[in-house]
Amino acid sequence: MKNWTRANIPADLSGKTYIITGTSSGIGTVIAYELAKRGAKVIAANRNIDKAQKAMAAVKQPTDDLSSLTTLALDVSSVKSVKEFAEQINADASIMQIDGLLLNAGIMALPERQESVDGFELQMATNVLGHHLLTSLLMPKIKLAPKAVVVSTSSSASSTVTDPKIWEDINAENKYDPWEVYGLSKIAAVQFRDGLREVIKDANLSHKIHAHATHPGLTATPLFDASKGLFASVFRSVRGIFMMDAAQGALSTLRATVDETLPDGSFIGPGGITGMTGNPKVIKVYNPKLALDPVLRKKMWDYCNKATGAVWK
Repeated sequence: MKNWTRANIPADLSGKTYIITGTSSGIGTVIAYELAKRGAKVIAANRNIDKAQKAMAAVKQPTDDLSSLTTLALDVSSVKSVKEFAEQINADASIMQIDGLLLNAGIMALPERQESVDGFELQMATNVLGHHLLTSLLMPKIKLAPKAVVVSTSSSASSTVTDPKIWEDINAENKYDPWEVYGLSKIAAVQFRDGLREVIKDANLSHKIHAHATHPGLTATPLFDASKGLFASVFRSVRGIFMMDAAQGALSTLRATVDETLPDGSFIGPGGITGMTGNPKVIKVYNPKLALDPVLRKKMWDYCNKATGAVWK
């Protein structure tokens, strides 16, 4: 479909249950809003609940019914927090299945290396490890949906990685380059998609559980505010001129979530000439030489399992 827009989202999503991480700003807020206002049960998982609720209140229209949206605490960079959140979801009898798990939370190009509470480099902990563990823990309820989808968020920034040796230093203990580490985390989003598809295939569930990756495009979000370097400076200078707003940037993930005609394992991103703006369509994965390398994918998958204790059943 050439011009997939908000109008293509089904008008009635009642009966669907979606969990989305990171809805306190940017595209996450928009995604949660668009799904909830159409009647879907939406669990918005956020480290800062107050900020998330204020963000939703800012986009809500007077006629909107968002009673199906619930905001719950989740610090995706913390193994303990992820486990507690998953236990809460799995124990909730009102959540009979998970139709969509949208791995949206993320941080970008932190100026200095920081560590999570578990001792992992913070970008990898937030963008990769937490989502890896969360998906493994929620698989029992994902399997109960008639048709389910898991969506991981990648980026064109994955092209900043050129040396496969970085897979030997995933925790960035020997070298920390803000954009290179961020780029690795966005390659990991594609590797996660493909690793998850293998797990699903081994369980003979490919007919009912799909995994996609998305690229939101050049979108004006608060992610750029804390990032460092020339890229961030340029992006901040053109914000509002060449960048899409959050409503447009959210369309890639929204399409990956609700468009059941998409081939399993799709990579969805803006379809404009530059690949940075425009309506979402199936596009080629960025940096395929590294992102699609099966050896590097296994290294990342094994690292995530070991770091988080994730078990796939």
